[in-house]
Amino acid sequence: MSHTPAQDGNLTDNVSFNMPKRWLRAKETAKYLGVSIPHLARLRELKKGPPYRKFGTVVLYDIRELDAYVETLPHVETKGGGL
Repeated sequence: MSHTPAQDGNLTDNVSFNMPKRWLRAKETAKYLGVSIPHLARLRELKKGPPYRKFGTVVLYDIRELDAYVETLPHVETKGGGL
């Protein structure tokens, strides 16, 4: 049974949000960055990876901070100069 705001005062029952996901767990972050989960854990251990937060035992990464972190990495030229 679907609720409406008039029935119980809950305004979120029939509302869907089409917002991009902001927080990623370690597994999602590793996939997003194209690295392995152990490599990401090693970066955390060495304090050389992207910024993260812990919520209990869960490690969370802000996708905006991931993008900013990648932008700080050195740009490497290929020998052939392209594809």
